[in-house]
Amino acid sequence: MLYRPHDPARRRLMLGALPLVLAGCTPDSTLGMLHDSFTATLGGSDAYARTRQQVDDLAFAQLGVRIGRGGRGIMVLNEVRGDDLYWISANRILLVTRKGRIVRSVGLTSDLLGTRLFGQDLLDAYDYEHPQIDGLETSRSVDTAAAHGESVRARFRVEGSETITILDRPFETLRVREEARYGANRWKATNLHWLSKRSALIWQSRQFITDGSPAIEIQVLKRPPA
Repeated sequence: MLYRPHDPARRRLMLGALPLVLAGCTPDSTLGMLHDSFTATLGGSDAYARTRQQVDDLAFAQLGVRIGRGGRGIMVLNEVRGDDLYWISANRILLVTRKGRIVRSVGLTSDLLGTRLFGQDLLDAYDYEHPQIDGLETSRSVDTAAAHGESVRARFRVEGSETITILDRPFETLRVREEARYGANRWKATNLHWLSKRSALIWQSRQFITDGSPAIEIQVLKRPPA
């Protein structure tokens, strides 16, 4: 597992870090709702500020997010562009996910600027009725502030079944380990994914997106519409 020293500045989402260029895709009404409903988003608590009932009652799809050793917070689905889902926090941090994988971020200390897949991502191709992921490899390239078009090779290993709990609700999952190598072994990371046994959905993941950044843990609190 990739280890990084404790750095509080890297383990929180920072107010006002989202560039103004994104203002056009972030309606004021959505941000107002976020500030009203999730004032504790990504703060210092180890528990979510919302209950299961409060999450279910809100119309928006929602993610639970934790960065490194920071607190747990909530992001809501703000926009859908094809397979890309745009999630935003009350303090204007953006994560873009594609079939559960983080492919872009805006507002973090070390951002993932873009991701290009070579062929189909194995997570995208996941068939929960006949999972055939173990031992397979995939490749992609990523853009960061430090490197443009850096190649990433990843191998998947199925670790077994696991029941996880998200806001007091159990989910039967298949835990999959992804060993990723960046560039000419410049750095390595171990990502974990908990895949649903009932649908092609990743309920939970732990992902490293750039060299030197802490892990980003994601849980699906309320799934997007099919």
